[in-house]
Amino acid sequence: MKDRDDKLVRTAKALADKTRVKILRELVKRGSISCGEVGKDIQLSQPAVSHHLKILADAKLVVMEKEGRQVIVIVNRKAIQKFSELLP
Repeated sequence: MKDRDDKLVRTAKALADKTRVKILRELVKRGSISCGEVGKDIQLSQPAVSHHLKILADAKLVVMEKEGRQVIVIVNRKAIQKFSELLP
């Protein structure tokens, strides 16, 4: 039970920020985007993008894959589903 609660809290903390919610919504719409596009779409500096993406990745809400010189961010739909299952 403790592990389940820890996962719930980590995910809830990641979603407790408007900017991260905006990033996640954009990812849900598009499926995947590059880190550079996140900054342009949400109008954030590169360090701010990195900070928010790290928190989302630590909560396993996104997956980041390197493609050449770019890092592609992909929404982890299974993690979002699991989050909703942890609530009851």
